[in-house]
Amino acid sequence: MNLKKLASVASIVLAFAGSQASAETAGRWEQWLNTYYQHPQPEKVVQAAYGLDHEGYFDQAGSVATAIGFFSTVFAANPDKVDGWFANFRDLPVSEQRVMASALWYSGNAKGEQKLLALAKYASPQSRQEIEQLVATPTTDVASTPVRSDSSMNLQWGAFLASGEERNVTNILAAIGRGQIGDSARVSLAFNAAQHDRVLQICRGQLDKQPNEVRSVLRAVINDAETKKQPTS
Repeated sequence: MNLKKLASVASIVLAFAGSQASAETAGRWEQWLNTYYQHPQPEKVVQAAYGLDHEGYFDQAGSVATAIGFFSTVFAANPDKVDGWFANFRDLPVSEQRVMASALWYSGNAKGEQKLLALAKYASPQSRQEIEQLVATPTTDVASTPVRSDSSMNLQWGAFLASGEERNVTNILAAIGRGQIGDSARVSLAFNAAQHDRVLQICRGQLDKQPNEVRSVLRAVINDAETKKQPTS
C-alpha cells in the first residue's frame, strides 16, 4: 500500500512517535488512547474522538498517523459497532472525519472506501485524486504493513496502543535491521519503552532474537528506558 497517499489523505505531519506527549502532560483523552490496550473501552470511542479533537491531539506532529493505526485496530476488533460510531462522527471537523474514514478503510471494512470517496468532494483536487487512487489499491492491515518511514512507524505505534501486540514493535525492529529508518526509530523505541512496561518487556525479549545490528540498538533503548524509569533523588 502507498503510505504516502494515505498520509496526504489524512494530512499527516511526519514525525516519530517520540514527539507524543508523556503520560504526565497528555490530555485526558490522549491518556485514554495511550493506555487503551491495558483497559480496552470501545464504548468510549465516540466520546474519545471528540475529546481528542477538543484537546488538539490531531494537530500534534505525528499524531494523525498514530490515530489512524489506533482507530483502524479498534474498528477491526469491533465491526458490529462501526456503523453506530460513524453515525456519531458526522459532527467532527471534515479533516478528522477523513482520519476516521482512512482508519476504517485501513481496517479492511468495505465501507471505508465509500466513506473516503464521500469525503473526497471536500478535499483539494490533488487530495481527491490521491483518495481515488488510494481506494483503488488493496487494503493491508497495519500489522502486515512494512515500516519504511516515520509515518509508517507511527501507524505501528497506534496499532500497538490499541492492542499491545508484540508484532507492531517487531515490525519496527525489522525496519531497523533493513536500515530503512534512522535514529528516529531508536528515539521512538526508547521513549515508548520508558512510557510502557509492555514495550520494554518486548525489547528485552527480542534482545537475543535479533541480528547484531538490531541488538546494539535494543541495548541502547533498554538502557535509556531503564535510566528514565529510575526515580530521581
